[in-house]
Amino acid sequence: MNIKRIASLAWKNIWRNRVRSGVILGAIALGLFAGTYLSALMTGWMIGTINSDINNFMSHVQIHDSTFIANSDINAYFLKTPVAERLAQSGIEAQTAYRLKLNGMLASAGNVTGIVVKGVFRDQEMQTTTLWKQIPDSLGSFFPDNFRIPIVISAKTAEKLKVRLRSKIVFTFQDVSGNMQSLAFRVCGIFRTTNGMLDESMAFVLYDDIFPATGLPQDAVHEAGILFRDLKASETLAPQVKALFPDMRVEDWREMNPMLSMSLEWINMMAVVIIGIFLLALSFGIVNTMLMAVLERTRELGMLGAIGMSKKSIFSMIMLETVFLTFVGSVVGIILGVALLLPSIHTGLDLTPLMGDTFVDWGFGSVIYPQINVAMFVEIVILVIVAGILSAIYPAMKALKLKPLEAIRQL
Repeated sequence: MNIKRIASLAWKNIWRNRVRSGVILGAIALGLFAGTYLSALMTGWMIGTINSDINNFMSHVQIHDSTFIANSDINAYFLKTPVAERLAQSGIEAQTAYRLKLNGMLASAGNVTGIVVKGVFRDQEMQTTTLWKQIPDSLGSFFPDNFRIPIVISAKTAEKLKVRLRSKIVFTFQDVSGNMQSLAFRVCGIFRTTNGMLDESMAFVLYDDIFPATGLPQDAVHEAGILFRDLKASETLAPQVKALFPDMRVEDWREMNPMLSMSLEWINMMAVVIIGIFLLALSFGIVNTMLMAVLERTRELGMLGAIGMSKKSIFSMIMLETVFLTFVGSVVGIILGVALLLPSIHTGLDLTPLMGDTFVDWGFGSVIYPQINVAMFVEIVILVIVAGILSAIYPAMKALKLKPLEAIRQL
């Protein structure tokens, strides 16, 4: 008997007992739906966190002097002109922002806090980051033209310093000669992102306002932030940027924040593990269902053997019945999961009513945008097929032990 006829017979056998097949299909579909939905939420949560930190603070790649990261020395600078020239000559499509990076103390009449102040160029920063979008209209704007010596701080820093919009605060730091410099700024904007830890560690001023006090040479910067089209493009272009600047410290987002990179890999692994656990639990139900089906059809299977159907064909038929059950159930489950995910892909799933801003303090947003990962679905289908094959082995082996003559006597 050829495989096409065996497959046709196996498909018909599934629907002979519609209630039993429907129950096991429903269980598989619900299990895969739950696993798919949970995996998409976890992946979306992590990808959203990564993109938020990249777009608001890190960029895809940062360039520093080779000694800057080790001691954050103000003298570990480089000139911005060669960076722009090399990137342009290489044909790499990216947005670049140059920054000063100064460690010091930010003080108000009410409190003092340690902070990293970045001296930025407004237009460059607005092209390479979305931080300016995180400032509500009621809390100012990102370096307005009518503000003299402005500073942009986070809501957490404002709360700690007990200041508000237009309040005066003083930034104190060491210049290149080791002398203490103190500059007074006025708060022009207060931002709040989904990463509370980074929020309270940084503030932003204009490069031209703070540069004269540093004593650095013309065009000196401490950091160049490079933003590519998207996260996928950075995987290809980041190594090219590293090759362009072998004498400098070039880090991509994974190296800047290893915890985020590790968390993403962990989430991807856990997605497969969760689906695997669901399938393992369902496998016991599949084995039980198929074993009942085999035992109920003892005489039928015996007769098939008596009229010439080989043991190989009987084995294949039972295997295909199980694989069909698991495959159809998984497809239904994935379709249900995708159908429920689609509305929230763009609008997001807001966890704030349930958990408030708890996760913001740890660097994670409260709004999740699920990610439908095709590669993950392929892995799920492979796991389902493997689970179906393994679940079918014992019932199929049981069918092979049936003796045709005994089955005939039972008729």
